[in-house]
Amino acid sequence: MVISPLNSVPKKDTLDRRVILDLSFGVDGEDSVNSHISKDLYLGNPIKVSYPSVDSLVELIRRKGSGSLCFKRDLKRAYRQIPICPADWHLVGFSWENHIFFDRVLSMGLRSAAYICQRVTNTVSFILEAHYDLQIVNYLDDLAGCDVQEKAFDAYAILGEVLDNCGLEESVEKAAPPSTSMVFLGILFDTVSCTLSITKDRLEEILYLVKSWLQKERCSLRDLQSLLGKLHFVSSCVRPGRIFVSRLLVWLRTFGGQNITKRVPKYIKLDLVWWSKFLDIYNGVSMMFLIDWSSPDCVLSCDSTLIGCGGICNGRYFHTVFPAFIRRQQLHINALELLCVMVCLKVWASVLKGSRIVIYCDNSSSVTVLNSGACRNTFMQSCLREICFLTASHEFQVKGRHLSGEANRIADMLSRWDMSPGVSTEFLKLARVNAWKEIELDDDLFHFTSPW
Repeated sequence: MVISPLNSVPKKDTLDRRVILDLSFGVDGEDSVNSHISKDLYLGNPIKVSYPSVDSLVELIRRKGSGSLCFKRDLKRAYRQIPICPADWHLVGFSWENHIFFDRVLSMGLRSAAYICQRVTNTVSFILEAHYDLQIVNYLDDLAGCDVQEKAFDAYAILGEVLDNCGLEESVEKAAPPSTSMVFLGILFDTVSCTLSITKDRLEEILYLVKSWLQKERCSLRDLQSLLGKLHFVSSCVRPGRIFVSRLLVWLRTFGGQNITKRVPKYIKLDLVWWSKFLDIYNGVSMMFLIDWSSPDCVLSCDSTLIGCGGICNGRYFHTVFPAFIRRQQLHINALELLCVMVCLKVWASVLKGSRIVIYCDNSSSVTVLNSGACRNTFMQSCLREICFLTASHEFQVKGRHLSGEANRIADMLSRWDMSPGVSTEFLKLARVNAWKEIELDDDLFHFTSPW
C-alpha cells in the first residue's frame, strides 16, 4: 500500500479547512502516485478537457435575452460521491492516529480527480440537452442555467430531478432558484442591467497582490500560480485583461518544478503595471455584451501618413500633424497607424461606453495587432496596452476591419490634409453637405498613460 501524507488548506470565507491527500509527495513530485497518472490520457483515450467559463454563461444569457432568469445547483462534496476502482484503493492510503486508511472515493489531491468530476457533470449536461432540450453550464460541481421567465422554474426543477435520478446529492443550501441576479464562479451576473460584478474586497485583495509583485525580484512557481488565478478571475469579466494574462501563462510553462525560483522579467513587470493602473480605477462592474458583431453600435474610420493622421466617427472628425516628439522617433507607418487608432479611442472614449466599435483601417498590420493582441514592436506594444486600458476602463469592445485605401477614402483625406490643399477643399465640401463637425486635438492625446 502507498501511504501519502495528509495536508489541509483553508476554505474561502469560512473557518473550515479542506483535507488534502498529498499524492504528489516526493522530491518535485517524482515517484509519487500523481507522477504515474498521465496528463494526456485517461482510460487510454486522449484527454480533451476545457472547463466552461464566465463567457459560457454569458453566451447562454445572450441566447435567452435580457431579463431572463438564471439558476444554479451545486453537488455536495462532489469528489466524495465518485467511487474509486477497488483495484486502486491501495494507491490512496494514509495514516491517522496510528491507523492505516485508504480512500474509496476520489481524493482531493488526485491528479485526475477534477477531470473525472467534470466527466460526471458533463454526463448530466448531456442528459439535459438530449432528453429535455435544456442547456446548462457545468464547472466541476457547479451547474448553472438560464431560461426565459416562462420556462426557468421548470428547467430548475428538471435539473434537480436529473441529479436525483443520477444518484448525485445536492448541497441544498448552495442552490439558487431562478432569479435575474445570481453568483456563479464568484461573479455576480445581473440579466436586467446586463452586468458582471466583482466584490470590492476581492478587488482590493488582488490590487494589493499586484502591487507587491511590482516590488518582487524573484518568484516561485506557487507564487506565480496564485497571481495567475486571481488575474484570470478578473479577466473573466474584463476581456482586455486577458492579453495581460497570456504572457504570464507562457512564462509559467518555463518553470521546471515547485522548488525553482526565477527572476521576474521586465515584460512581466510591464504587464503588471497595466493591471495596477487598471485595478486602481476599476469599480468591479463590467458590461455583458449581448449583441453580436454583425450589428456594431459604432463605426470609426482612421488613417495615418508619415506626417499626420485623421479620423471620423458619428459625424465628428479630426485631422492633425503629428507632434514633434512623435516625428522625432521616425516610426514605421504600421506604428503610426496603430497610434492613430489609440488617439481616436481617446477622443471618443467618453461617448463609447458599453459599445461595440468596428474600426476601419487600410493598414493590415495594425488591424492584425488590434485583433490578435500580439506584436513584437515595442512602440506598437505600448499602443496596444493603452488601447486595452481604454477599452477596459471605459467598458467598450473594439474590432479592426481592413479596408483598401480607396474604400477608406474619407479617413485617407483627413490624414493627407496638410499634404495637398486640394484634399482639404474636397473634404470640406463633403463636411458641409453632411453637417460634419471638426474636433481640435491636444498633443497630450499622443502620450501614453504610463510608460508601458
